[in-house]
Formats: sequence, C-alpha cells, structure tokens
Amino acid sequence: MSWSSASSQQKKRKKTTGGSSGSESPSPEKKKASTEIRMFPPGTAVTSYDQLYEQLMVGFRGLMNEQTTSFKESLQRVENAVTSLSADNGLIKARCDQLDKENTQLREYVEQLDLRLRRNNLVLNGFAVDPSKNLKSELVQLLRDVMKVENVNFSTLTVNTLGGRDSPPILLEFGSSYDAQSVLKKTGNLKGTSFYISRDMPATQRVNRNKFLKLRYEIKKVCPNKYPKIVMDKMILEEKAFKWTGGGLMSDNGEGLTVLREITGKDFSEIVKKIQEFKPTQRNMPR
Repeated sequence: MSWSSASSQQKKRKKTTGGSSGSESPSPEKKKASTEIRMFPPGTAVTSYDQLYEQLMVGFRGLMNEQTTSFKESLQRVENAVTSLSADNGLIKARCDQLDKENTQLREYVEQLDLRLRRNNLVLNGFAVDPSKNLKSELVQLLRDVMKVENVNFSTLTVNTLGGRDSPPILLEFGSSYDAQSVLKKTGNLKGTSFYISRDMPATQRVNRNKFLKLRYEIKKVCPNKYPKIVMDKMILEEKAFKWTGGGLMSDNGEGLTVLREITGKDFSEIVKKIQEFKPTQRNMPR
C-alpha cells in the first residue's frame, strides 16, 4: 500500500469520526418534551387540560345520571310494591273483619238455637242431695210447698244432677216452656232460702250472666239508688242494655264503661277489668 493511499484512508476515518462527535442524537426525554411543545405550544396547555377536565366531567355526569335514573326506577318499583302490599293488607284486614263479624253472628245464632233447645229447662242450686231419698219427689215438694208453684205438669218433669258434690246443680227438664216459665215467676218465694233457680243456658251465656251478677253487686254497693236488672246474659240499667263481647263491656249506646259512667257518675273500669280477668275453677265451670 502506498503512503498516499494510507493517508487518504486515515483522513476519511477522521472525517467520519469528527462528524459523529460534533452532532449527538437527542435523548427520549428531549424528544417527548419537544413533542409536547409541538402539541401544546405555550399558551394552549391549560386550555387543553380544561377541555380534558370538561370531557371527564361530562362523562361523570352521564354516569351519575344513568345511576340516578336506575336508582329512581328501583325506588319506584319498591314504592309500587309497598303500595301493592299495603292495598293487599287493607283487603286482608277488611276480609278478616268481615269474617270476624260473620263468626260472631254465627256463634250468636248457634247459641240461640242451643237456648231454644234448653227453653224447657231450669237449673236449681243450693239443694243438698240425699241419696237415700227420691230426688224428684223432694224437688216437687220444694216447688209446691216452698215456691207455691201451681198448674204445672210434674209428671213430665225429669231431674238430673250436674256433678258429684253434696249440693250439685240440678237440671230440671219440664215438658213445656210454659211449665218452666211458671216456676220462674215464683222464684221470688225463694228469697231468704239457700236455693236459687235460673234458666238453663249455654256455657258462654252463663259465664256472661255470672259476670253481670258480679257487676250488679258492685253497682248496688257503690250506687244503692241504682237498680240493675239481669235478663238472661244481659244487664238493663235505666233502659240501657249492656252485654259482654270480645272487646269487653258494650252498650247499645256505645262503649259500656262510658255509658255506665254517665249513668252512675262512677268509674267501674277496674272492677270490670277484674271481672273479665276472673277465671272460674273447674268445679264452678258451667256445662
């Protein structure tokens, strides 16, 4: 190789090396900054962020509107369901009230039928039974000699004890309601004796009658100038009728305690409460 050609190659290499060292290629960070400067020149960057913010807010608002609409629709469905359940509950309550009324009417009807079957019967209390004697003969003698009962067909009378005590209630079954009524008219002649005669009534009516007997005693004790009258399982006081119901003491003129207070000027609420809460023992339970 000649010196001239070697020298020429070295010059080429130097030229190439010198060119490379004089102009370095830019780094990635500088390229990004340069790109941002080109994309967002001074004075426009804030506006671009505002636009981005506005776009985000528009998206958020749309999402919130969708969620709000969905929530409102769900809430409306719940409200509709509640309204429907409330309406159904009202219908059920009305139906239950109607059934309760019909049940009360049916029970009263059955009791009236039962009472009609018992219309010839009376119940005698306070009579000591002597097993060695004829019970019917003794009772006929009581009715004739003590009560002064007349014009009654005793041949059709049947008697039965209601229990095993020494002085159990005795059922008197007459042949007609006329005979039974004739005996009832003479019950005043038993005053001062240990005997007591009443109609044979269904269990519920007898319980209610006994409650009124207790209430009448309390009224006469507090208000001796008042004269309550017991008719079957009801009480009459100053031409106002009272009866026992599932809700307590009732009157034809309204709530029983209120009417009773208007008549007597006294509050019998505690007495009525005790009478209602009284539970008769098994031996005192009516049949």
